[in-house]
Amino acid sequence: MLHLHIWGPAFGLPSIDAECLATVAYLHNALPPSSWRLVPSNDPAVSPSNLLPALDHDGNWTSGFQPIVRYLTSAALCDGLDEPLTSIQRAEAAACGAYLSAHAGPLVDLSLYVSAANWATTTRPAYSSLLPFPLTWTVPTLIRSEAIKRADHLGLAELDRDFDPNGGLHLTAGRDVLPETFRRHIPLVTKKTVRDEMTPEQATAIRLFGLTEDCLTVLDDLMQGHGEDHPRFFTATAVSSLDCLAFGYLALMQKPPVPRSFLKDWLESKTPRLHRFVDSMLASAITGRGHLPWAAPDPPPVVRFGGRILDSILRHLPSLGEHYAAEMRRRAEGKKKGLDQRALVLIAGAVLTGLATGYGLQAYRAMQPFGASTQSWQPTTRARTRLSEFGQLGTMLGSAMGTYHQPLPSGLDSGARDHLGGLKGKLVEVDSEVD
Repeated sequence: MLHLHIWGPAFGLPSIDAECLATVAYLHNALPPSSWRLVPSNDPAVSPSNLLPALDHDGNWTSGFQPIVRYLTSAALCDGLDEPLTSIQRAEAAACGAYLSAHAGPLVDLSLYVSAANWATTTRPAYSSLLPFPLTWTVPTLIRSEAIKRADHLGLAELDRDFDPNGGLHLTAGRDVLPETFRRHIPLVTKKTVRDEMTPEQATAIRLFGLTEDCLTVLDDLMQGHGEDHPRFFTATAVSSLDCLAFGYLALMQKPPVPRSFLKDWLESKTPRLHRFVDSMLASAITGRGHLPWAAPDPPPVVRFGGRILDSILRHLPSLGEHYAAEMRRRAEGKKKGLDQRALVLIAGAVLTGLATGYGLQAYRAMQPFGASTQSWQPTTRARTRLSEFGQLGTMLGSAMGTYHQPLPSGLDSGARDHLGGLKGKLVEVDSEVD
């Protein structure tokens, strides 16, 4: 029995992840429902590579869309969807798949994760509905940070502020911070170019328009002449692996109800063939082939769930989180388990850092406020009366009547008098006459 672990459903789609969607579409068209199960585990840690989608075949794990497709065909578990294709068409499918990952993937990241409005309104609530508490506070932000890193090379960081005119860096900001005496000696540029006149938000919109056009226009051209009602990349087969992968990315451009719907608007207005392709794949390749073989995930053990919480917290720590994430990636790529020397050093460093931070915080809290004078109080010993032995009422009476001192013999010295009566001084004999 095959078990496919994925990120759970969202936006009316079987999964919130593009490669998970593509893998679901492939298995649903290549295998009968009785031979596999679809598990929305929402936990990449179920796979040794810490990646979803992950296929479990009797303990043999494979992660990623292309590796899963190769494993299914090499192990003869199903008839590959690309069997009817020629060698040239298979080469074209591989090239188009690489193009989708390199260009369509960053566009999905820009729409669902980088855009602050789309993230707060649509994407984060979707992840919150999939994850248990308290992972709803830690895991989504980690997923978004990884998506921002993947799309960072596009130079569209302004999307994180959603074209806020007060949030971007303006071209005159450097001159305004200089003193007036310096600014008078700086020559003014009397003639500005079109680029100088544009705000960062306008430049970002133009850049985004160009990226969307370059990616989606190429995909639309590849489908020309392959049917208007049910467009496909190749006519030799109903569904190919390239169709499944393209469906995964294009569906996440079209279906999520995002407030900044620049990708959806482009699909509807500029490339309607791609829009029909998504609807056709969803109707014929997903819902039209019967119900998906959903299976409830096993409840995670307490130790693993606690470890996942600790893992997400460690990844959020400044500086240490980056080293921890790099170490986890290295261990996943090397398929290492258990504790080696590097892991022990990392754990020891984390423990020592935590102890030093805790000690420093406690020492800081114990310090007097800066500039305040140091004051100290010492308890005073008050003489007690015998009335205090009778409880609170006796103490009150003793306070009202004063402290009783026993009379001392005249022969006692001052040290004995101090010991008995608590009075200090010397005994002096005085001859006096009283009239």
